[in-house]
Amino acid sequence: MTDLSKQLADKVIVVTGASGYIGSSLVNELSKYSVKLIRISRKKLVPIFGIEDWILDLNESSSWSKIVGESDIIFHLAGNTSIYEAEANPEKSLTSTLFPITNLINSARFLGCTPRVIFASTATVYGITETFPVTELTKPQPITMYDLHKLFAEQQLSMASHNSIISLASLRLANVYGPSLTESKAVDRGVLSKVTKTRFAGGNLKVFGNGSYLRDYVYIDDVVSAFLHAGVTDKAESTFNVASGISTTVKEVFNLISIEVEKITGVTGVTENVSWPKDVNRIEKRNYITSFEKIKSVAGWSPKISLEEGIRRLVKHYSEGYKK
Repeated sequence: MTDLSKQLADKVIVVTGASGYIGSSLVNELSKYSVKLIRISRKKLVPIFGIEDWILDLNESSSWSKIVGESDIIFHLAGNTSIYEAEANPEKSLTSTLFPITNLINSARFLGCTPRVIFASTATVYGITETFPVTELTKPQPITMYDLHKLFAEQQLSMASHNSIISLASLRLANVYGPSLTESKAVDRGVLSKVTKTRFAGGNLKVFGNGSYLRDYVYIDDVVSAFLHAGVTDKAESTFNVASGISTTVKEVFNLISIEVEKITGVTGVTENVSWPKDVNRIEKRNYITSFEKIKSVAGWSPKISLEEGIRRLVKHYSEGYKK
């Protein structure tokens, strides 16, 4: 069993994207450990006692010289998180994804440091897969600009790790859900949170198509734990699938949310099937069945929160502002 307290003790840890959906939860968890914690943001954040805040532009090389020169572990979560934003502005997506990576690597090479870098990637880099379960041996075949840019970043970091410039773990995250200190602003993220709020507002739920496409939902607390385990493992370079290992149809998970909300409100909800929007990306129609055996074997991580328990926690979180 990994002793995170012992392995994180006295480390200098930097979190980019610290004000985001996953980043804010990661910072909250790291604040419980005996570490020097630094949040990176483009704008001023609400101060937290015991945590340093640096306002930096991650596209600037000077920013990374400062970060790399100070850090033992860098959790890199900054950058675009939306498939549709990347399609609308591919140049911006590319620069926000790759410029920081290039500058990170160049700074590590110049300074002679070898920081541990944990990169937030995505399961959708695999594209439309036909063989299941998806493992890290499955060849990535991106079909969106967003996923292509993520794969470029993974490969650039991997090359630097193989050349001993950094030490890397790329985490290919499945469908992350659950309450956090910050909600995702992207239209195609945080779907289960949006669904839960719709039910508490008395609305019926709408699922595209027949709702039978499979997803792997992994609770945010488990995802944060995966970042920490990957951060302290001594494996020099690796790519890990981070998932629950259990696939559920979208309609099934919507119905689970509806039932839990009904227990609180007494209002029965209906899940309606509606046509797919004309402009939907076909990555939305994929099935995803995966394995987390590699990260379990290498880093000692496995998910702890079942989908049923996770949905109960999600619904409870949004019930706090509900009044009958």
